[in-house]
Amino acid sequence: MSTSQTQRERAAEEYAVLAQLAEEIQREISLAQSLIAEIDSTVITLKNIGLLEESKEVLVPLSAGVYVKAVISKQEKFLVNIGSNILVEKTLEEALSMLNQRREELAQLVSKRAEELNAIISRVQQLRQILVQR
Repeated sequence: MSTSQTQRERAAEEYAVLAQLAEEIQREISLAQSLIAEIDSTVITLKNIGLLEESKEVLVPLSAGVYVKAVISKQEKFLVNIGSNILVEKTLEEALSMLNQRREELAQLVSKRAEELNAIISRVQQLRQILVQR
């Protein structure tokens, strides 16, 4: 087996591994971006609830496009999931602070993983050039 053929085989193996890794990183980035959007929506909702002066009728989503009408009033405390389905009571400010911290952590993760993805894509392009050479 020639050296160039061995080099091509190694490049093909590395290409396959990196392509798979790139897909996994892209899924992780997409999930983190979805969670950021969910946090942003929750922050807006919490702020709106904090502004309530009197009770208000709202639609509460149950799942799969099913809603229930509910009456919500100004809230002093909110139940926040801190992990493993453990809920703790937090004030509006504390809940917003936790959400903003989570959002920042997710944004940092997205940034870090995007850098890694760009490096992988660059390497994949190099490997593609090796593979198309004759």
